[in-house]
This record gives sequence, structure tokens and C-alpha cells, in this order.
Amino acid sequence: MRFKGKNVLVTGASAGLGQVIATSFAAEGADVAILDFADGSRTRDLVRAAGRRSEVFKADVRDEAAVAAAVDGVLDFFGGRIDTLVNNAGFNGHYSLIKDMTLDHWRETLDINLTGTMLVTRTVIPHMIARRAGTIGITASNVARRGLPYRADYVCSKWAILGFTQTLALELASDGIRVNAVCPGPIEGDRIEDVMVHQAAVEGKTLPEMRKAWEDASPMKRFVTPEEVAAAMLFLTSDASSAMTGQALNVTAGFLMT
Repeated sequence: MRFKGKNVLVTGASAGLGQVIATSFAAEGADVAILDFADGSRTRDLVRAAGRRSEVFKADVRDEAAVAAAVDGVLDFFGGRIDTLVNNAGFNGHYSLIKDMTLDHWRETLDINLTGTMLVTRTVIPHMIARRAGTIGITASNVARRGLPYRADYVCSKWAILGFTQTLALELASDGIRVNAVCPGPIEGDRIEDVMVHQAAVEGKTLPEMRKAWEDASPMKRFVTPEEVAAAMLFLTSDASSAMTGQALNVTAGFLMT
């Protein structure tokens, strides 16, 4: 019960990894608010079933006014205090070589993954600064540390997230706020299946060939689970990691080792 009595805001928590992160916080005692443009009622109901308070606040993270309104709603729901922010909202991006990349595709991915993260964070941190306490966790990716053909928009957005994490950590350390990121490898679930379908298409491979190539790239010969990534996120936002800020923790079944 590391988060007993804590208030946690998770973005992009309507399904997949975000849902598992939200329910994992609830299992350890937290009340959880969900900020998502999609229907987050299923996650809300799972958190409530665990005996914790939860509500959904709908917003597109690219929309400055909508984010401000949603965070105001979260603060009202929590009675004015957000202890932990998890920036998990993200977009898989588009699939093309850089020479074929359209400006609209490039902008869309960076707007969601990078600017959206900034807008939510910028809106929340004044309330943490006022209390001189808080933790922030951000979902990056293994491709935040290595390139991947046909995925430049997504790769660059996640590399930038690590720069954002380190800069924010430096800016907020004196206010008692820690900021860390998780860099997952391919995560089992519907989202990675969709990614592999598109990646296989542009590389001229079958879906089974794509999966085998990615599994074989890790020493453990497998993808990671959302529960494994959520466990890392909870560690980085809990008191157990009290001496860590500006860090990016790999959860990649050994694919990345530094």
C-alpha cells in the first residue's frame, strides 16, 4: 500500500498500459483520476471495484483549454491535491521513411506525444510546487534510445521526452518534486499488435516474421507485459525511489541495457 491516501492522475488510461497503471496504483491504495480523450469508464469502474475513488476527465492533451479545464476538474475531485502525475497518453505515429514524411503526420505525432505531455505537466506542476511535493512519471519508449526505420515521428517524440524529463527534473528538484521516465520495449497487447501490422507492411514482412524479429532482439526472447511496466512506474513515483530524479528506466526484456 505504497500509495495509501495518495491522489494520482493518469493520462491515456482508458485501455492498455494506462489502464494497468491506473489499476496498479489503486491496488496500492491510491485514488485515481483518468484524463483521456477516449471513454475511460471501464478503467474508472475497475479502480472503484478495488475500493478506491475514481473519475474520468475527458480532454485531448493537445488542447490547452481542455487540459486546463480537465485538471481543474481533477483538483476539485481530489480536494485540491495531486500527489502523482503519470503522463502516459501517446500516439503510435505514422509509418513512412523520412523522405516521404508529410508535415501533417510529423506534427500530429509530436503534438500528442511531446506537446501534450508538456501541456498536462505545465498545468499540474504549479499545484505541486505550492506544496513542495509530488512525483511525475512519464512513459517514453525503448526507441527513445535508438532509431527505428519508418518511425521517425514517433522516435523523435520519445527522444524528446527524455530531454523533457531531465530538464523538468532539474527545474523542480529544489521544489521537492521528482521526475522520471520508463522506457518500455514492445508491450504485449492490442497496441503492439497494431504497430506490428503496420511495421510488417512497410518492411514487406508477415506479422509472425515481425514478431519473431522483435522477440529475438531481446536476450529474454519475449515482449514485456503491461504489469511489468506499471511496476516500474509505481517504483519511480513512490518513496522507494526517493534518490532518483531525471532517470529513464529500461523495461525491455534486456533489449536495452544502459
